Amino acid sequence: MRPLLCYLILPALTLAACQANMEHRDKADQSTSAYEVAADSTQFSNDIAALNSPSRKRIRTADVRCRVNNVFNATSALEHAVLGMNGVIVESSMRNSFGQLSEAPYSADSLKRIQLYSPTAYLTLRVPAAGLDSIVRILTSMSSFIESRTLKEEDKTLDYLSNALKNKDTEEHVNEVTPGKKNTILDVAAYQDAKRNLAIDRKIINLGILDDVNYATFSVQLFQPEVADIQVVVDPHKVVRAGFGTELLSATSEGVDIFRNVLIFLLRLWPFWIIGAAGLWLYKRKPATAKS
Repeated sequence: MRPLLCYLILPALTLAACQANMEHRDKADQSTSAYEVAADSTQFSNDIAALNSPSRKRIRTADVRCRVNNVFNATSALEHAVLGMNGVIVESSMRNSFGQLSEAPYSADSLKRIQLYSPTAYLTLRVPAAGLDSIVRILTSMSSFIESRTLKEEDKTLDYLSNALKNKDTEEHVNEVTPGKKNTILDVAAYQDAKRNLAIDRKIINLGILDDVNYATFSVQLFQPEVADIQVVVDPHKVVRAGFGTELLSATSEGVDIFRNVLIFLLRLWPFWIIGAAGLWLYKRKPATAKS
């Protein structure tokens, strides 16, 4: 009885899994198709004749450079705020710009090393367009000095409509060219492929416009006052220095080497010594010869 149940249960589970997988694929295909149709839609819920119409394709961007008390804390707060409103952190980088480095004696075998540096952070954030003002206010509340602040809104309605209308015209006329005396089958196929590729490119551009309309781009540059990094490190000169007895023997040996080198150098000049002695003898003998 049990083997019979196994033979019945296993096919039923397999069939259920296949049906669930097919339903998931159908939902994914429907979602993709709806997203693709939106690229060529010319239907707007509101009249787009007014510049402030909610249906117009306006792209919002913001660019802020400001000083904060702590770059790391401000960066973390911004990242949490963006993720909290279902935004995307496109880029987040932090680096230090190093300044003057100085060292001072601290103890018998250590130094106090002082390194000045300025932390900076660069962020590129994508946030829902309706939440851009909230993110800008969060940043300005944390800043102690705003060096620059730019809010920009660009209208892409006409570009979007142009691409959508061209795609509709392409769908209606792409099959009008037929093979004939002037156009071969290959020529017609190449023409239709080129038209379809242009339509796909315009559709991708429109999808990009829709993404930019729904999600604003926020570029942030943070910096803070110069900070000192103080460390107590080992003094390498004193750590590697030999003891007093070793240095004394070394100095004596070096003195002997110096004396030997000077003596050998003087001996190498023996021809000049002979010439000098002969010249001195002739100089002293000449006056004596003149008196006689």
